[in-house]
Amino acid sequence: MTDIIRLHAHRAILGEGPTWRPRENAVYWIDLRAPAIFRYDCATGRNETLPVQLGDRLGAMVFTTDGRMVAADRSGLHLIESGQRRALAHPDAEQPLNCFNDAKVDRRGRLWSGGADTKDTDANGSLWVFDAKADARKIDSGFICSNGPAFSLDGTRAYFTDSYAYEIWCYDIDPASGEVGPRQSFARVKPEDGYPDGMTVDAEGFLWNAHWDGWRITRYDPDGRIDRVLTVPVPKPTSIAFGGPDMKRLYITSASLDMTPQQLAEAPWSGCLMACDLDIIGLPDRDYALAT
Repeated sequence: MTDIIRLHAHRAILGEGPTWRPRENAVYWIDLRAPAIFRYDCATGRNETLPVQLGDRLGAMVFTTDGRMVAADRSGLHLIESGQRRALAHPDAEQPLNCFNDAKVDRRGRLWSGGADTKDTDANGSLWVFDAKADARKIDSGFICSNGPAFSLDGTRAYFTDSYAYEIWCYDIDPASGEVGPRQSFARVKPEDGYPDGMTVDAEGFLWNAHWDGWRITRYDPDGRIDRVLTVPVPKPTSIAFGGPDMKRLYITSASLDMTPQQLAEAPWSGCLMACDLDIIGLPDRDYALAT
């Protein structure tokens, strides 16, 4: 059994989006419901809340290739500079109850993010790709809660999920042109195993997926078969990212959202940032090649 450690006692409502920054020896992560961006210093164990302006509901944060931050939230895509945010794009403006949820950057530096209905009932979300100028292109639609984007080693496949569909999909990508093919099924998740949530790809090309309400993280081979299951000490793991000096440490975010005092007593690390060391090398997240 893999040993999982809690890195810090801070309990987020809906922890998400771990991102490893090797030059800083730090992990950045966020809270979607009490909007905040955190920086966990791996050397000191300090978890700092960054003094940045955020909206009332956060969806994702990624870094740009020049070290800035881009946040995706209820009102679109925003560039964060000197702690303030500047609007970049809001392609989902006709859906005022939607919020961007989860975002990742593909092998060519394009940003992928999908929308989610804040009521968790209507399939009004779409999957968008943003180019270097933050111009948005709709890839697919009909989602309640978009999650996950992750990408194959060669950049020719994108993974994505609507958590409420209990299914992980994939899309073929032409890396040069950015053209994206139709949605294909990659793996089905049994309801008793939880909802598919955030994901990442390791150096062997296997996909790792966190299962909300499933107490688990699953590693899938490139054909969608389950390779291994990692049991975690919280019911609602949300997302994962590899990091550490040898890229063999898996960082795990989690949620305490809607949990009763008894449930929190039974799973006291819920909402906390955790980690475990594996025998598998991971890949760092790419930065958004924003040119504005």
